[in-house]
Amino acid sequence: DQGASAGPDRTDVVVGLWGAGTLGMLLWGGVSYLRLRRRTGEAIRLEGNLYETDQIAAPFVCGVFSPKIYLPVGLDPQDRPYVLLHEQAHLRRRDHLTKPLAWLALCLHWCNPLLWLAYRLFCRDVEAACDQAVIRPLGREDTARYAATLLHLGCRSGFPAAVPLAFGTEATKGRIRA
Repeated sequence: DQGASAGPDRTDVVVGLWGAGTLGMLLWGGVSYLRLRRRTGEAIRLEGNLYETDQIAAPFVCGVFSPKIYLPVGLDPQDRPYVLLHEQAHLRRRDHLTKPLAWLALCLHWCNPLLWLAYRLFCRDVEAACDQAVIRPLGREDTARYAATLLHLGCRSGFPAAVPLAFGTEATKGRIRA
């Protein structure tokens, strides 16, 4: 009987590995989103879609259908207007819709190193575009204050995040120079 196979077909193994990787990426994104929602669940509404909580370190936009801006408690009053301008730029650009779509593409093509690079560059470009939208109407002094705000709140994320669109998380040094 030559039709019987001694083991699994190579294609089945490859498809199984790809499916497991895709499922793992989707689960990681889903779990991280649910953990974030749990941390922001008791945030206090300040006005409109603006919330404040002591459970976060950096401001960000979160939500696809009903995006909200979350601010950390104790945000410096001098930094607040710049942070709000930046987060509102994310909303105007609809980054809360495009970043999850880019993450979904990364989940489906997790084994492609070029897509990892593209996702990383996409996140950097999203932040740079919002920075440009904020500083375009500002004068030299306000632009320097905005750079100082980036420095105060900037942090570096090592692994690409599915969520959220956080203020100051992508290449802070390069953003300040720009």
